[in-house]
Amino acid sequence: MSAMFDLLKKIYPLRLAPVSEDTDKAAEILRGVLPFQIHEYASGLEHNGWTVPKKWKAVRAEIKKNGKVIYDGMKHPLGVIGYSTSFTGKVSLDEMKKHLFYHPVFPEALVYHCDYYYKPWRRDWGMSIPHQLYKELDRGEYEVVLETVAEPGTMKVLDYFLEGETKETILFNAHDCHAGQANDDVSGIVVTVEIMKRLAQRKKRKYSYRAIIAPEHLGTVFYLANLPEKVVKTFRGGMFLEMLGNQNRFALQKSFTGESLIDKAAKVYLTRNFSDLHEADFRKVVGNDETVWEAPGFEIPFLSFSRAHPMYPEYHSSLDDERIIFEDKLEEAVQTVLGILDILETNTTLKRHFKGLVALSNPKYDLYISTADPSIRPTVAEDQKKWNYLMDCLCRYFDEKTTLLDIAIKHEIDYAKLYQYVKKYEEKGLVSFVE
Repeated sequence: MSAMFDLLKKIYPLRLAPVSEDTDKAAEILRGVLPFQIHEYASGLEHNGWTVPKKWKAVRAEIKKNGKVIYDGMKHPLGVIGYSTSFTGKVSLDEMKKHLFYHPVFPEALVYHCDYYYKPWRRDWGMSIPHQLYKELDRGEYEVVLETVAEPGTMKVLDYFLEGETKETILFNAHDCHAGQANDDVSGIVVTVEIMKRLAQRKKRKYSYRAIIAPEHLGTVFYLANLPEKVVKTFRGGMFLEMLGNQNRFALQKSFTGESLIDKAAKVYLTRNFSDLHEADFRKVVGNDETVWEAPGFEIPFLSFSRAHPMYPEYHSSLDDERIIFEDKLEEAVQTVLGILDILETNTTLKRHFKGLVALSNPKYDLYISTADPSIRPTVAEDQKKWNYLMDCLCRYFDEKTTLLDIAIKHEIDYAKLYQYVKKYEEKGLVSFVE
């Protein structure tokens, strides 16, 4: 079992919420893997209409008929709607159904419901039950015993920072508030942790990196609102990592403009390596904290990387468990993000140290890439044509303005191959990389 899968199994069964004992427990588990700094925000704190919720937990949740318990909502983390109020009393079937939620597709599954997380002004009680049981409920009087506790606490935001050669920072974000959900988004958490572990092992990092694990929307809203402006100004872009353990293809959701450096690097790497990639504009795949990072006044380019297209059937249900998580998919996600980062790390402009046309085929340089006979068109592959054209143009890009990523995009050339090719120019003393 991989470290990622083992970590996922420890966290996803917990009764997670924006503020809860189990969310605090998850934070301590994660701190045992990486030395996260924890930022705390007190219940009741407000910002732009958002409110930090109270610390909440369910204690007892039973539905009885004729004195017999027909449903125990404590058997699964989704059995009680998050931030439900307490209720004890006898109700009719029609009245009780107003407070029951079910999954419309899977008759035995429970549905994830999070509306009360974000709307403290809307207080009510509720339980999630299997649709099959819902349909079997008959007329009569029911007794509901639902006990929950809401008290002052602190919302935790986990922050792990890796310093690079520059203060320019790339962000990763995943959320930790979905009770009983493995793919959404404990998979994103464990992928984020593994990426940071591997980045920490690198002897050289041009960029600094920051991982933020927090309750969806609420955590990042208060984190950014309380962050010093000088720190915010170092943020160059980020990726929300979510739903990465299932078997779907990758989905790349662009930042708001779709034109940022991280957008370009992700597109170049993913389109070259995954022919089945699904690519869409901002908020057209799945919605998460990218709206927080991209909000006016911050405008930090934030893309989303997931396997959320098409949305997997078990989404927001009790079936989102370890059985739909595949270790090779988690590892593939880690390696893919690191591949994107490799582009960012090596992307640079170049300074020319010669004047005039260089004879690339001269053994002194040996920089000419041989192709098939250009006079016999069918023998020349499309990729060969691109490289042949690139050799004609490349030296004009040694202007300390045009980046390697710009060249790869314009000429539709594999970035890694381009980088290795230009390194040969450096070895021959023709150019130097502008750091």
